[in-house]
Amino acid sequence: MRKFELTPDLVTGVADIDSQHRTLLDLANRVIEAPEDASPAIFHRALAFLANYIVDHFAAEEAAMDQTAYPGARFHRKFHDRLRRETAGIVAQAKQEGSSKKAQLAVQFMLEDWLIYHIRETDRELANHLRNHSSGATILYLPVVRERKTKDAIPEDVEPAIKVAVGRS
Repeated sequence: MRKFELTPDLVTGVADIDSQHRTLLDLANRVIEAPEDASPAIFHRALAFLANYIVDHFAAEEAAMDQTAYPGARFHRKFHDRLRRETAGIVAQAKQEGSSKKAQLAVQFMLEDWLIYHIRETDRELANHLRNHSSGATILYLPVVRERKTKDAIPEDVEPAIKVAVGRS
């Protein structure tokens, strides 16, 4: 499967957004690359963690949009709403069916759509707006986002299990 990375064409120029995108892509790669013999419980925990991080990232962007009266907020939120629903559907289907392969493919397809359009277009527009309306061009960090970032994106109690699930030491 294709490995996702924050290539120069995906960089928004706002360090917080780019950092969160890197984290999201890393977490998604870990889910997508999980071996077929990974423990289903650990795989589903990793998938749920990715889904929660996506929700947190969108909340941080939306807080920044509210704070700076971003004119494209309505459209941007609709895109976030669609991706939140899609992510929740992937988690629910994986939990119901117990299939990691199907979930991995769904995550990959969702990210391809998100990368192609959302980051390259919508998030860059938001980043431009933030640079023009916010000193330091940053996005707000919700407490849970800040906590995950300070712990290298994965809380200590989850990290060993995810590393085992994806075969990383």
